[in-house]
Amino acid sequence: MKLSLLITAAALALGAAQAYAQTDATSTAATQGDNAAMTNDAVGGQLPGMSASGAPHAKTRAEVYQDFLRAKQDGTLDRINALYGGGD
Repeated sequence: MKLSLLITAAALALGAAQAYAQTDATSTAATQGDNAAMTNDAVGGQLPGMSASGAPHAKTRAEVYQDFLRAKQDGTLDRINALYGGGD
């Protein structure tokens, strides 16, 4: 009796979680274009590319170094160091 109630509750929770995940994915996909443009402009970064399988790939050392130089030139690095107390 208790086992059947536990299995039923677990199945309902799993179904609800999947339904919520599908709803959340579709709602964020609609607003992702607006947020992506704002993030790229505000931070000065670029969204990572995708591999052939669709998984995001990491930045190369050269890309990270270019981001560092850009942050150093535009003052972003100084603001971050002042905010977190680093760099001294």
